[in-house]
Amino acid sequence: MRIAPVSPPFAPNVQALFDRLPASWSPPFTLFTVLARDERLLLRFTGSSVSYLDPSHVTVRQREVLLLRVTARCRCAYEWGMRVHYFAGEAGLSETQIYATVHGNADDAGWQPDDKVLVRLADELHDTDSIGDALWTELRAAFSEEAILQLLLMAGSYRTVAYIANGLRLPLEPNVGRPFPAPRS
Repeated sequence: MRIAPVSPPFAPNVQALFDRLPASWSPPFTLFTVLARDERLLLRFTGSSVSYLDPSHVTVRQREVLLLRVTARCRCAYEWGMRVHYFAGEAGLSETQIYATVHGNADDAGWQPDDKVLVRLADELHDTDSIGDALWTELRAAFSEEAILQLLLMAGSYRTVAYIANGLRLPLEPNVGRPFPAPRS
């Protein structure tokens, strides 16, 4: 790890934020405690996430298919593994689908129609930083304009997470981190 996290006691605003996190996220993740070196960075970073809007424009499954693919394409095992641990079951993702987020593509047989559009969205954004007309037509048929905006914001946010986690070489979180699956022969 290239920058050391801060340790308790945390600054009051940081502790207040940590107190609002789900209990299963305690102790706070390394990503959060590294950003807490400057509480302004942590508070801005966590305050801008649209992944957990309530009510959301996308389902948990849609969110997780997109974010697992985004983090896999960015080679961010740190975030990918935590998303699998915390959300893959709730999203109804099978082990085959989880594997496909890393080693598959949108044409894999296990994906539902909306899943395929989301995998293509993650891939196209990763490869081109844009959305071609054909994919745009598919997105518009499957999602509301507000959902598309939320999906784009989520993809960008988790690309930022990948930059931070990969750039700082954050280790997998103990007890919740899961490494990428090995490729099958």
